[in-house]
Amino acid sequence: MRRLLPTLALTVILAGCGGNGLYAATPVITLPATPAATDPRIGTEVIPIEGREPLVLTGSTSKDKRLSTADLRGDIVVVNAWASWCPPCREELPLLRGVAEAFAEQGVTFVGLNVKDDPFAAAGILSSSTYDSIADPEGTLLASIPGVPPSALPSTVVIDREGRLAARIIGPVRPGQLEAVIGGVITES
Repeated sequence: MRRLLPTLALTVILAGCGGNGLYAATPVITLPATPAATDPRIGTEVIPIEGREPLVLTGSTSKDKRLSTADLRGDIVVVNAWASWCPPCREELPLLRGVAEAFAEQGVTFVGLNVKDDPFAAAGILSSSTYDSIADPEGTLLASIPGVPPSALPSTVVIDREGRLAARIIGPVRPGQLEAVIGGVITES
């Protein structure tokens, strides 16, 4: 039997939460430590702009305020899908808050998407958040995002200034990853 790439190994990591509140196993190819293997853009899917329709997510926040990504056109919008019962979702919140603060002056708006969560359990996280979250109690909004599995938590998508899906990150955001994606979308704008 021929060995094609002896330096590659298939591993399984706990990358996120499934719809039932348990971690979902995600296969990942482990590469030797090279600059490319540590590139924060790896694991991010950048979507070609041609032919894309605007992505509109609309719903109510915990404060019963209507929030729609359509109303944010002109800004780059980062939508992070999360739930209070998802440990990786809670762990990435400080990183997301930092990125939101770093890019606020550049027309980047963050919106949470609180998926299949108990409103009382989510209240503690929402009270410490620096941006609003749309409630998605049935998971229908998450399921409507092209290319994002309906139970992939956490997941983060970036919408360009025209309202089109520009990138998606399935699983927890790593340090530097989202900054690289947002920087690329700013440059293309």
